[in-house]
Amino acid sequence: MPRVSVIMPVYNNAAYVQEAIQSILNQTYTDFELIIIDDGSTDGSAYLVSLVTDPRVKKVFHQENKGLVFTLNEGLDMATGDYIARMDSDDHSVPERLSIQVSYMDDNPSIDLCGSAITYSIGRNAKINPVHHEEIKAWLLFHCCICHPTVMMRNRMINRLGIRYDVNYPHAEDYELWDRLASQIQMTNLPINLHYYRLHDGQVSNQHKVMQAYSVEKIHQRQFSRLGLQLSAEENQIMHDLIHFRVNHMDYNSYTRALGFANWVLEQNRIHQVYNQEMLNMVFSRCISVLPY
Repeated sequence: MPRVSVIMPVYNNAAYVQEAIQSILNQTYTDFELIIIDDGSTDGSAYLVSLVTDPRVKKVFHQENKGLVFTLNEGLDMATGDYIARMDSDDHSVPERLSIQVSYMDDNPSIDLCGSAITYSIGRNAKINPVHHEEIKAWLLFHCCICHPTVMMRNRMINRLGIRYDVNYPHAEDYELWDRLASQIQMTNLPINLHYYRLHDGQVSNQHKVMQAYSVEKIHQRQFSRLGLQLSAEENQIMHDLIHFRVNHMDYNSYTRALGFANWVLEQNRIHQVYNQEMLNMVFSRCISVLPY
């Protein structure tokens, strides 16, 4: 059996899918299987996938579109490796990606999930996501700070916890999963770029903004319920301003509302102990000070 199973769902990405596949086949680490699942593409993607002859590639073709969550869970069911890596069909992994992540996971058996920094286009600086588990967990109250196609997970953890993506959170299924796992496992983001994330009009975040926002709102409601809170419309607006770094320091009312809200949540966290208090305080401070990670 291969040590790594790479899961790549494909849906109407003919312009990019060959580059994405080749970036995995060109990895310096070679003990892997690449599971490509075409989810009923209508733009020629399936034909391009069918041309791949590398024996490490497993191909599945859906006759009709079943959705990303179904496809991801199908990939989890098929994966045989010790580690499961994700890859999107419109992105590009650096050649050393699998080698670096496997080495890190081998050396750190307490870590069950490992992401990385990303670069949005060649020539730009890498975006360094929160690195340590408690920092990640606190930021997850605000943002999805683990980039899905950079992730490598332990298969035994997935099987032990019975992990599957939840169909009830369409277009935010990764965010929901990281939030669900944060209290059960240890996670990290390596502070080095292993992945080029392609920005284009066909992305889920561009095509399904309304549904994605609805799913994210449900995740936030669940997170605050753990703190014994149910936010009012006004409190939700304050949280949205914090999330999007929109606190206006020149507006006394905006600043004091944000500060009061942060202190209120921190007090609830002191009681319920959901997040590391120091880390949560740091995240609120950065959001209020408009200092993104």
